[in-house]
Amino acid sequence: MITRRGFVQAASVAGALSATLRAAGSDPDQAKATDSVLAAIPLARSDPDRPTYHFHPPAQWTNDPNGTIFYKGWHHLFYQLNPFAARLGSQHWGHARSLDLVNWEHLPIAIWPSADKGERAIFSGGAAFASDGRPRILYTSIGHPQPEQWLAIPKDDDLLYWTKFPGNPVLSQSAHIAGAINQWRDPFLFLEGGVTYMVCGGGSAAGRAQVQLYRAVNEDLTSWKHLGAVFQSLDREFRNFECPNLFKLDGKWVLIVSPNRQCEYWVGDLDVGSVRFTPETHGVLDAGNAYASNISVDDQGRTILWMWGRTNTPQGKGWGSVITMPRILSIGSDGYLRQQPAPEFATLRGAVKTFPASTLDKPIVLDGVLGDVLEIEAEFSGAGTYGLELRRPADGQAGVTVSIQRGMLSVGNVSTYIGNARRYTLRVFLDKCCVEAYVNDGLAAIYNPFDANRIGQGVAVFGQAQPPGGPGGTGAPPPEPPRIEALKVWPMKAATFNLDRFHV
Repeated sequence: MITRRGFVQAASVAGALSATLRAAGSDPDQAKATDSVLAAIPLARSDPDRPTYHFHPPAQWTNDPNGTIFYKGWHHLFYQLNPFAARLGSQHWGHARSLDLVNWEHLPIAIWPSADKGERAIFSGGAAFASDGRPRILYTSIGHPQPEQWLAIPKDDDLLYWTKFPGNPVLSQSAHIAGAINQWRDPFLFLEGGVTYMVCGGGSAAGRAQVQLYRAVNEDLTSWKHLGAVFQSLDREFRNFECPNLFKLDGKWVLIVSPNRQCEYWVGDLDVGSVRFTPETHGVLDAGNAYASNISVDDQGRTILWMWGRTNTPQGKGWGSVITMPRILSIGSDGYLRQQPAPEFATLRGAVKTFPASTLDKPIVLDGVLGDVLEIEAEFSGAGTYGLELRRPADGQAGVTVSIQRGMLSVGNVSTYIGNARRYTLRVFLDKCCVEAYVNDGLAAIYNPFDANRIGQGVAVFGQAQPPGGPGGTGAPPPEPPRIEALKVWPMKAATFNLDRFHV
């Protein structure tokens, strides 16, 4: 919890930084936005429920991760930022970088609306490398009669400062070969066969959600050709796709979309010549409250998934939402995605507490485990229902539940199918007001926030046997009762979020 002394210290730092940027004589809109974020830092830091190792801006609001890219040893994360309030609106692009996916250095706000160019908001987008070896940002510019795709160029090799391409837009609705695209936005870029391609989301005039494919005409990524719709939904419930990601993984192609509900994905094949993505498997990326994915690939060849983690934070706390823990993606032998938390988060672990195997005839309150920032690894066996209670009050009232029952993983009020198995291994990350749970080597992952307005700090393990007369039928031997086979708990330290470079 932030003390009064800590609050005053944070306010002093924010004030000093504000004075520095006011004297810098830089762009007044960037300075105004930066000033507003700095002024909100003391309030955001004073909230005891704010997550400590999930990425978040210095203060105020974040949503979609943008332009995620690995460059010269750094993981770069751009993100949707409202610098003026802890709610959706006035979209800018915030920017941070990390050497280890865990600890972050906040960098200057990268892009903000250029009112003199008719911009009102900077919507989502992606990044790719141009012929000079440096990244380029493409984003959806909002403010003109129709959305446009604009390009930004780095001014320096550390990617601290950016300038918008004088010839923007690099792509407008007039480029489409079959007429305008509804809700057209969120470019994502990828390389195939030495050529840079881009996908954008939207919907057709007939009301079908589509993913449009484009090819870069030059190596500077300043000119593009529309190739057509590479994929469209046959489900009339989808009117448009947001934030499409199309990328190669383990010899296949993966398409992720945000269809105004939980993100969905398809694994299949891509033929850019015929402008066709052919799906083979289909799944829900995260059944919880995560949305608006983005992808990067690092120097180890790992494909990393980034998502917006909603927190439903009440107004007046100086912050809203986080980015989920970066997840390492792979494709399982069954053709479906696997998601694992980045192993670098193990560096935040404190001393482990290990508990013996046990039956679960009644809930087991873990002795000596109190906390709201934890990692837990638990292996269960048997039939029935079992799981963990987090943030459990001392009076025994219900906490936040992570459970497995009848082939379903549930985190709070959301569930996803994981199939039937003899054993399940759960990895659970508790970070103040949000939980991420992973099961059986990334078979499924769920991020979900909860109301942290409780005093509970306890953890319990529980189980309930499957009633007789289940799938085995009459005369079948009784199912094995639930057991906890192995259990480890680590307190987690806070990640570091350095503000030294957060200025104009």
